[in-house]
Amino acid sequence: MATTGGWLGKLAGAAGEAKARATAEKKERLAAPRILRPGEVVGEYDASRLLMTTLGGEIRPLTHDDLAAFRQNVRTAQKRLSGGITARKTLDLSWKDDRDRAQSQIRQAVPASASNGRVRFVTGAGPDSKVSRHHVTVEFMSFGAAVSAGTKTPLQAANWLRKQPLKFDCDCERHTYWFRYVSTIGGFNAGRAETGFPKIRNPRLTGVGCKHVLRVMAEVESAGTVVLFLSKAITKARENDDGRATVRQTQRDAETQLAANKRPRNIMTTEDRRKSAAAARERRGLVRATASTPKPKKPTAATRRMAGGMNKAQLALLAKMGLSESQIAAIAAAGK
Repeated sequence: MATTGGWLGKLAGAAGEAKARATAEKKERLAAPRILRPGEVVGEYDASRLLMTTLGGEIRPLTHDDLAAFRQNVRTAQKRLSGGITARKTLDLSWKDDRDRAQSQIRQAVPASASNGRVRFVTGAGPDSKVSRHHVTVEFMSFGAAVSAGTKTPLQAANWLRKQPLKFDCDCERHTYWFRYVSTIGGFNAGRAETGFPKIRNPRLTGVGCKHVLRVMAEVESAGTVVLFLSKAITKARENDDGRATVRQTQRDAETQLAANKRPRNIMTTEDRRKSAAAARERRGLVRATASTPKPKKPTAATRRMAGGMNKAQLALLAKMGLSESQIAAIAAAGK
């Protein structure tokens, strides 16, 4: 069966693909010689290593003053990320460039499998990517609570669950080199922990998610297909005494979802939503104001006779201004 857009591929074997990528990335990380280790960040750095940084806007040798700035950036990031992260907070704290790329390049995402509250999503890749798809793992931290919430139906529990704190990981290079350290110190990393400070890519520790993560977060927050998938996992877990569940998406269901989702959801921050809602209210107000404005009465035949040589457009304009028939006739007489 052909897949929508070609990027989805076969879901059978996708878990193995994700595992192989994680293994290869870990091996590459262990072999990297230029990592700024945690002990060096706190002051044990040997300047003879000649590590570089882009702090300040250009690449240059790292100094002990930079280490002090890095330590402050860690404290600032941890404060900003305290209390965990949700799908909404991920979108709010993301870089605009990443949101724009998620909107234009990563138009769809589907849940492929779930092991309890740990769900693996598959997304498309960007136009310049070496691969056709990426794997985003989302760990829903309150899955056990959703399973135990006997007063809620599986759908109600799933709808509640997707708004709760979560962790995530992506196998793309953007997440690996820019954001995995941020997610690690923020406590919402769902993959390999990263202890090497991103001194080149992201020394200020801003942003939180790549374009693949942001597309998935938009789907987690708003897509009915994600709620349905989570509800299946919750239903299965409630049927088991140990409260555990494994769910896999079928190829047919995944392709049906993609075919039905022709228009991607907008990647919007809370502020974007506020502005959009305000603009929508303003448009509705204009529509109501226009609808409530009485249409000007057409000049009667008597008015047209008294107006003499005035054309229909002139008469309509005077009527729209609220002039009476006698006033229009007076204006017409004065113009003769």
